[in-house]
Amino acid sequence: MLHAAQNRLEPTAAGRVWRQLSELGIIDSSLQFAAAFTVGFIPFLMLLSAALGPGLTRAIVTRSGFTSQAAHDLALLFTHAGTASTTLTALALVLAVLGGDAVAGMIQTWYAKTFRAHIRGWKAMARRAQWLAGVFGFLAMQAVIGRRIQPHGGEAAAAGAQFLLSLVFWWWSLHALLSGQIPWRRLFPAGLATATCYTCLGAYITYVMSSSIVANDATYGAIGTVITLLTAEIGLAVAVQLGAAIGATAGRGKDGHRPGTSRTPAGKM
Repeated sequence: MLHAAQNRLEPTAAGRVWRQLSELGIIDSSLQFAAAFTVGFIPFLMLLSAALGPGLTRAIVTRSGFTSQAAHDLALLFTHAGTASTTLTALALVLAVLGGDAVAGMIQTWYAKTFRAHIRGWKAMARRAQWLAGVFGFLAMQAVIGRRIQPHGGEAAAAGAQFLLSLVFWWWSLHALLSGQIPWRRLFPAGLATATCYTCLGAYITYVMSSSIVANDATYGAIGTVITLLTAEIGLAVAVQLGAAIGATAGRGKDGHRPGTSRTPAGKM
């Protein structure tokens, strides 16, 4: 019965999306992403806390969808009483760079597999560096929306602006990491799907995961906060892969070919 259900599901859009996710190994790749994200993101926040104080770190976490109390509990992980030593700062910087490149490399690999693209060598590295610079711009624009639009336009206006920003960022991310090999128009469904998944993840973080962080921090201390943070990172990996798979499937025919392309085998009329 299970095999028959799989056969019925396979020709459908949902079946094609699932096939894409299976090719990516979504479970294992999401766990690997969470590990790399932690290795890069936590040292990055530690550097910010040491250089600029915990206020900016808390603002970045808040813009990720966490409530004020949850952001406060998360920021405590990266706050220290004294000045970090030069050795620790250098180590954090190295880990931030390596972790950031690893995260960018994973997403680039997912996109390349999903869209059947090939990016290698210095061009792939340059595109990853470009994307990481774009991430900083994305975070900065999120902070601007939170400070400028939300106080005057309200929650609805801020949410709309955040969604449009996410759409532009993820659409551009696909173009950048794929080295411009896929036309912008074909990438738009994936950008839209990823922005939608990213927004849904943000809502989940705000209304469900934030309370879990507060409760786990009160019960288990810092380790409870870290576990919840890892869950959010896994959710981000799933959102990125799912958005790309949905968008790529929308741009292909039922058998996996792009609409309008020939399905006749080579050498036959």
